[in-house]
Amino acid sequence: MDDLLFKQALSENNLDKLMQIPKADLHNHSLLGLRFSTFNKIYGGKVIPPAKRIEGLPGLDEYIFGEYSKYVKTTADIENMLHEALKESIRDHVKILEASMDLFLMSAYENLSKAFEMIKNLRNQYAQSINFKPELGIAKGLDINKVDQIIYDCIDSNIFESIDLYGDERIQDFEKFKKYFEYARKKGLKRKVHIGEFSDAQSVRKAIDILDMDEIQHGNSVAHDDYLIDMVKERGIRLNMCPSSNLILGAVSDIKQHPIKKLFQKGVSLTVNTDDLLIFNKNVSEEFLMLYNNHIFDADELNEIRKNAL
Repeated sequence: MDDLLFKQALSENNLDKLMQIPKADLHNHSLLGLRFSTFNKIYGGKVIPPAKRIEGLPGLDEYIFGEYSKYVKTTADIENMLHEALKESIRDHVKILEASMDLFLMSAYENLSKAFEMIKNLRNQYAQSINFKPELGIAKGLDINKVDQIIYDCIDSNIFESIDLYGDERIQDFEKFKKYFEYARKKGLKRKVHIGEFSDAQSVRKAIDILDMDEIQHGNSVAHDDYLIDMVKERGIRLNMCPSSNLILGAVSDIKQHPIKKLFQKGVSLTVNTDDLLIFNKNVSEEFLMLYNNHIFDADELNEIRKNAL
C-alpha cells in the first residue's frame, strides 16, 4: 500500500500525502536538522538566513560558525535543537533517522555520562514515533589529542550505532582516523565517511582503502570512475546522497546534471537525504518531489530508492 500511495503522491505533486509515507534519513547533521523558520522563531526573529547559494564547504562553515553559533551556545540550546530536529523528521514520517552528534557536542557537557544520558533520554522520548539511531560525528579539524581522550568511551557507550568522519575534503590524512574506524568496526558500529562531494574519485578510493567504510556520505565523484563504481558495488558500500545540498553548495551547477541518476543506473546502492535542513530547506519528501519534477527519476525508481533506505 505504501508503494502505491508514494507513487500516487508524486504523480499528484502532493507533498502532504508524500509526507505520510515511511522513509529514512541516513545523512543528517542533527543540530542543523530543523527548519530555519523554526530556528529563527526560537531566537526572536533575529537570525540572518543562509544564502540561496553558498560557496562550498568554506561558505557553509562561515555561516555555521559566523551566524548559527551566535545562538547555540549552551546545553539547553543544543537540546532544543535536537528536539526540534526529531520533531521535524517525525512530521515527514521518517522512520529511521541516523543523525550525527558531533564529538564537539559531547564536550559541551560537564562529563560524557551527562551527554550520553541526554541522548538516551531523547531517543526514548520519541521511540514510539521514530527509530533514532545516534551517530558519532568526527570533524577532521578537531584536535586529535582531544579526540583520543573521548572517542573510545563514546564508542563503548552503546549509545551510538555508527560513526561518521566529515570536514574539508581536501584534508585526506585518513591514516590518523584508521584506528577509530577499526575500533568502531570491532564494536559493531556502522562506519561512514564524507567524501566525493568536492573531491575526486581517487580521493574516494583512498578513503575506502584506508578506512574500509560501510557507507559514503555524498560520493558524487564515484560516478566518474567505472573501476570505483564496481568497487563500491562489490563491497556493498551505500551512497547516502543529498541533491539539494550539492546544488546549493555548488558541487553541481544544475540539478538535472546531478550524478545520482547515472549511479542508480549503474546499480550503485544509494539513498536520498537532507544533510542540513536548516541550510538547504528540503525534507526527504521535498527531495523526492524535486527529483521527480525535474524528471531525474520516475516514481518507481524513487520508490525503490525510498525502500532501499528502510
